[in-house]
Amino acid sequence: MARILLAAFLPSVMGITWVRSAGGASCEHACAARGGCNEEVWPQSEEEFQDVAKLAGAECVTTQEGGAKYDPSSDGRHCGWQGPEGSRCSEAGDSGTFRFCPCNADKEL
Repeated sequence: MARILLAAFLPSVMGITWVRSAGGASCEHACAARGGCNEEVWPQSEEEFQDVAKLAGAECVTTQEGGAKYDPSSDGRHCGWQGPEGSRCSEAGDSGTFRFCPCNADKEL
């Protein structure tokens, strides 16, 4: 059963490219030229978030749970990883907030 579940989950995750948005931008904006933002793959643990940050080319001096509608995000040094349940792609922070965004394609379309 676990193999079937893993096999069903991998294709959707394998095509995801994590990018860091511009300050104050939503993930919808950051992923607009990369096939859109995927609401199904937000990190579920701090460990998963650390992998996401690395894939997006970011380094977090500190990481906290967060909880903002626009998490996962960073102020450039400190990161928050856990956002609320539900849709988050359209959320944006202030101009000093950089989002970590799951885009559906690895290259600009």
